Amino acid sequence: MNSIPGHFAINQPGFLENMRVVNAKILQTLIFPLFLITAAFCIPGASAGEPDWGQVPATTLKTFYPGVASWDFMTGKDHGTGGNVVKKQEKSCADCHVGKDGAYDIKSDKIITGELKKVASGEPLEPEPLSGMPGFKDISVQAAYDAENIYLRIQWPGTGASSAKEEDADRVSIQISDKIKTFNLYGCYISCHDDQTGMPENRGEEKKLYGYYAADKPQDKLDEYLSKGQFIDTWVVYFLGNEVKAEDEYVLESRHEDKNDLTATGGFEGGKYTVVITRKLATGDKGDIGLKDGKAFSASIAIHDNKNKGRKHYTAFPITIGLSAGGDVSAKKF
Repeated sequence: MNSIPGHFAINQPGFLENMRVVNAKILQTLIFPLFLITAAFCIPGASAGEPDWGQVPATTLKTFYPGVASWDFMTGKDHGTGGNVVKKQEKSCADCHVGKDGAYDIKSDKIITGELKKVASGEPLEPEPLSGMPGFKDISVQAAYDAENIYLRIQWPGTGASSAKEEDADRVSIQISDKIKTFNLYGCYISCHDDQTGMPENRGEEKKLYGYYAADKPQDKLDEYLSKGQFIDTWVVYFLGNEVKAEDEYVLESRHEDKNDLTATGGFEGGKYTVVITRKLATGDKGDIGLKDGKAFSASIAIHDNKNKGRKHYTAFPITIGLSAGGDVSAKKF
């Protein structure tokens, strides 16, 4: 058989041996990159994916329905003897409302039905009762971090009846801070007020969350708060139909949108929502609280379920999350 120019004739001496060498080199060229790709996925904490959540301890956190309880309620006569305690910052919410056995004395099952009344005014803590909804929901919180990112995984029981409209989509909101004493004690309540949209004293104007200490302050003072980290970093993850959307915000005299440094994944399965939020420990953005290895920060978590919007959500007393530091939730380092 004649040979084709540039190719071996099959009956040419050494043809089979040469083909073995060529095939071995081709195989080596293909296998080595595949080995590197496979190895990358096997490295704990590799940037290719999330932490192995099976290796991260989960903390159960109780959320409850607060009705129209706000900072004004917390510091007022309708809170009974608790009003002066909060004004003086003598105790945290949990100090007064959670027993040594972990039992809560808050009657959220009666708040959500409109049965429970305020101490002084006698008005209901929920003027618009939510039929068929429980007063409490236990949620699971896991935290992990590596050299670059923090990862939060939150699960809670829900109806799965979320909406494609952002305003009444089921969602989780996380507020964090590390330089505000009242936030450490009372969490998101310091940003909730009777004159906000959807609250009893609102008179029709659009009014968002605001820190009580930042209300009516001049811009130079607000800039000072921001530069010193005395604001509330706010992360929100929405279930918009089949889409999971994350928003990055911060709260001072109002609620502000920030450069979005968050990524989020999640879904609804088996009667439970699951969300995983990822953010760099330090983003460099003025509206983000920087997180550090060996430090803890305070967090306040709220969830919306069954397309209930605005103030109609479950909340939890503030917790601390420690990055190789003491906290109610210990973030696992990878």
